[in-house]
Amino acid sequence: MAIKSISKSQYMIGLQCVKRLWLYNYRKDLVPAIPPAQQLLFDQGTEVGKLAHQYFRNGKLVAFDHTQLHQAIEETKNLIRNGTEVIYESTFGFNNVLVRCDVLQKNKNGSWNLIEVKSTTAVKDEHYPDTAIQKYVLEGNGLKVNNVQLMHINNQYVKNGDIDPGRFFNLQDVTQKASEHQPKIDKNLKDFMKVLSDDTSEARIEIGEHCTNPYACEFQPYCWKGIPAYSIYDIPRLSWEKKNKLRRMGIIQVKDVPDSFLNGSQSIYVNVEKRGQPYIDKTSISDFIEELAYPIYFIDFETISPAIPLYDGSRPYQQIPFQLSLHVQNTPNGKLTHAGYLCDGKTDPRPGLAAFMVEKIGAKGSLMAYNASFETSRINEMADAFPAYKKQLLEMTKRIKDLMRPFQKKAYVHPKFYGSYSIKSVLPALCPDIPSYEAMPIANGGDAQNAYLNILSGKLSEEEVAKTRQDLDKYCRKDTESMVEILGQLYNAVK
Repeated sequence: MAIKSISKSQYMIGLQCVKRLWLYNYRKDLVPAIPPAQQLLFDQGTEVGKLAHQYFRNGKLVAFDHTQLHQAIEETKNLIRNGTEVIYESTFGFNNVLVRCDVLQKNKNGSWNLIEVKSTTAVKDEHYPDTAIQKYVLEGNGLKVNNVQLMHINNQYVKNGDIDPGRFFNLQDVTQKASEHQPKIDKNLKDFMKVLSDDTSEARIEIGEHCTNPYACEFQPYCWKGIPAYSIYDIPRLSWEKKNKLRRMGIIQVKDVPDSFLNGSQSIYVNVEKRGQPYIDKTSISDFIEELAYPIYFIDFETISPAIPLYDGSRPYQQIPFQLSLHVQNTPNGKLTHAGYLCDGKTDPRPGLAAFMVEKIGAKGSLMAYNASFETSRINEMADAFPAYKKQLLEMTKRIKDLMRPFQKKAYVHPKFYGSYSIKSVLPALCPDIPSYEAMPIANGGDAQNAYLNILSGKLSEEEVAKTRQDLDKYCRKDTESMVEILGQLYNAVK
């Protein structure tokens, strides 16, 4: 049965890709389960929306959910007739579009302010059509919209006691930008409804930049099913203009890309794929190894980054380390010792972690991390937050070495890196006998963050907490063990 109306979110989907809009309505069977990391973002957005209600006091909530839109529309009409001045989740329909407005605020002259709440820390280009379609529907229902505002998180806000909504949020007037998009809406809706009028034939759209911009499309596995696991779309920093041109030439395999399309570093990836052999710059790798001082302390943090800060002295989305894995090696290929820190989940984890580092990491030797800028930033933040450990922590940052550097700088490129230099790409290529992350209960940083937040929620039993902590320990420990193995392979490469 052909679709008769779309929601605001579907309007935004249509702007990104009409094929995605068609699939969303007629091929829900293709939608994969929401990954935990994505669900976390959704949940955080919901919590931010609830906090926004405290910014606008004494409002009335239209509590009907998406399965009760008719009731929500009627309740909205009743609230407006009864003179309600602030409405949360007001619901309207007009010209085949249904919208729910985060906040409607009535002015003394009878006009309304439309406030769209976002869990981002700044206004983005895609927010303008989002607010424009709401303004369009409101005006279609006879409401006079005085201004349109985008409410987003103030990333400079520092928690001190209870969250203060007045300081947590920033309001930005986007009336002009929303109005600029409105003339396009009628045509867009006409085009979208035409695409949706045929429930048997999906829109024909080639893959491209719109598959990930501004949002990752859930149907990418379906639309990209004919693309090899490693293709021209994996060549680092190759422009979409060149990718599309290669596709029109019938070139998909990396090994078939002409040199004229590539810069120097891209040529390394392509030539490695053609030869099937690694590219190794022994001089650069030797220079990296000579910088190291033993003992080496291999470190890896796991962090949470809640939109709404949990601890005093922290900001929205600040990366808060709650776990550290530490492997120590006194000589090249020497015996390893391990120590780990995992907060109890009851207090701010940072003071205990800082104390642990000061106790366990000696005054001499290199600290090794993979993508070390992340660990360096966390240590600097802890030094600023906890003066008692500041001197020792800042001294540590001077000794950090980045194991990612030889791979990032193309000193070592392996065919099985597949255009990436992440640790999860480098490890299986260099150490194929080591079990992969994929089989682990916690297999990536997003899983780790969700696991720890589950502990914080208080909803887990004692047995579940104990099991989750074991899984966290195994995952974080594997990261530092992997670094030890990778460094060993760099030594082997220059023998």
